[in-house]
Amino acid sequence: MKKKSKHKYCPVCGVQLLIKDTYCVKCGYSFEERKKKKKKIKWKNIIFIGLILLVFYFSLRYFNGQSIVPESFLDALDFSWGNKG
Repeated sequence: MKKKSKHKYCPVCGVQLLIKDTYCVKCGYSFEERKKKKKKIKWKNIIFIGLILLVFYFSLRYFNGQSIVPESFLDALDFSWGNKG
């Protein structure tokens, strides 16, 4: 069984700190800022990718000659290549 360490190390200067410390006593690195940035970047990426997929979906429907807004759920799943006739 692994023992839980009471210490952590600053990723910038390498100073040994207590687990409860929120910033480095030597260089001032903030562990709280690091947590906030990770969450913020992740959500921005998810929203950006979702918007790109939506634009791709609607443009695919437009160039296939379908109405941009699907009339039903089954119509939304229809990705036939070419014009309906």
